[in-house]
This record gives sequence, structure tokens and C-alpha cells, in this order.
Amino acid sequence: MAEPPPRSEHELEIAAADWLLGGAAAGGPDSRLVADGDSAEFKLVDIPPEAESPAPAPRAPGAGHAAARPERTRRESGPAQAPRTPRVEQAWSRGAEWGPTLARIALALAVVLGLVYFAFSAGQYGLGVLAFLLGGLAVLALCYPIFITLERPVRVTPEQAARDFFNALSHRVPHYRRMWLLLSEDGRSSPRYATFGEFARYWDARRRELSGGRAGFFRPLAFHLDEFRAADKSAGKTEIDAKFKVRIRMPGQGGHETLGLIPLSRSFVRGPDKMWYLNDGTLESPRHDHRDDVEG
Repeated sequence: MAEPPPRSEHELEIAAADWLLGGAAAGGPDSRLVADGDSAEFKLVDIPPEAESPAPAPRAPGAGHAAARPERTRRESGPAQAPRTPRVEQAWSRGAEWGPTLARIALALAVVLGLVYFAFSAGQYGLGVLAFLLGGLAVLALCYPIFITLERPVRVTPEQAARDFFNALSHRVPHYRRMWLLLSEDGRSSPRYATFGEFARYWDARRRELSGGRAGFFRPLAFHLDEFRAADKSAGKTEIDAKFKVRIRMPGQGGHETLGLIPLSRSFVRGPDKMWYLNDGTLESPRHDHRDDVEG
């Protein structure tokens, strides 16, 4: 077999360089190729891993937390909450106002007719007629809340809402059901009451307090609004504040006696029926006005 031709000095240098580079790759990533003095020989030298790159500079304690704190604060705080608007969940309606009264009338009629039937069946015609007359009077008395509320409470303005509320209180037998229905949800929740029964008892006690126990069926209290001033025009509004005065009067000898003049600040909210409702159904202590003690 023929021997390969001799290689030139240049080819030998290239081969030596290839061998050296191949050895450096085999030495691993932590090896370096360095020259040995002035000779043309090279050696692979291992460098410790910690000498490759300097250690990272220590950070101040809590630096990462301080950077993340503003973002966490913004996330926890969340968007600003808008002020809550009073709600009207139960709007006024004839059914809601007259429903309990009609139920009592129907029950009374059933009882009266039952008594009349049994009396006539037993041949007690006189007793049957008497039961019919007395029962009829009782049914008429039960119809009183309907007679005094035949007019619908049209409350296009906040002033009309306040007048209808206190007009319902001015009857010989106040119509607490209408007053309750003219209040928003905030108006139906108070430290003095939380249910309709408590609301009626509150106003019974308040009327006795205002009149000194003198008011009754034949001497009813009358509540009149004076100097009504709204903070703004109600057109296009859903909530508005107003100030007014309530003058309390009662029939007396020779005229009407003014028992008190109460300044009030009230807020009103528009309901789903586009009518206005009061956010407060209470009445503060009166301030007496001596100029109108007796009116002829």
C-alpha cells in the first residue's frame, strides 16, 4: 500500500490547531486554553466555578417587598365605591294600600252573613235583623280607611310627597298604611321601628306626646307644611334634599290651637313609578311658636 504524501508545514500547523481545539471542547465548559510561556504549546487549565462571575451584590432587606407594596396596596384598595342611593323596593299601589282593609271587610261580611243565616234558620228573625244591622255598621267602620284615601297620592314633586305623608297622619284615625307606603327602604328602617307594626306604635305614642294626651277621634291632630324649600329643582333628579316646617294644630275652644312648629330637613328619592318617596318617617321634638297659639 502506498504511503500518503508528506504534508507541508502549514498543514501540520492546522492539524495541530484542530487537535488542540478538540481537546479544549473535551475539557468541558470550565476549561481554558492558555499558552505555556514562549513556546507554541498550549495547555488546558481548569478555572473554579466561583471565579467565573462575581457574586451578586446583596440587596437591602425588604427591598422586594417595598417595590411590590404600592401594587398590593392598589389591588387591596380596589376602585372607589360610589355613595349608596336609597332604594324603593315596594312602590305605592292600591292593592298594597287597601289589601289588608279589604281582607278584614271580607272576613267581617262572612261572619255577619253567617250569623244572619243561622238566626233565620232557627226562626229568630228579630235576632237576624239585629245581627245584620250591627254587622253592617261594623263593615262601614272597617271601610273608613278606604273612604279617606279615595284620592290617589300623586307625588310629582318632593313637596307633594311630604304633604301626602302628613295628610295621611291628619285624619281622625291616621292612615298609617299609606304613610308606610310613601317611605323608601331607608325610611322604613329606623332606630325607633323596623316593621309596620312598630311604625304604627311609634306614631301612636308620638301623637299622644305632641298633644299631651288630649288628641283623639273628636280632636284630631292636623299637620300642615310651611316654607318648603328644595335644594334644587326636582326635574331630572332621582334624589333631592329639602327643608320645611311642620305646624301641628288641634281643635280647641274658640278655634285651632297650634301645638308646635317643627323644622325638618329631609331627603327624597324617586321610585320606580317616577313618584317621590321620603327617606325618613320620624318627627323630632316640636319648637313652639307663640304667635299662632289660637286662631279663630
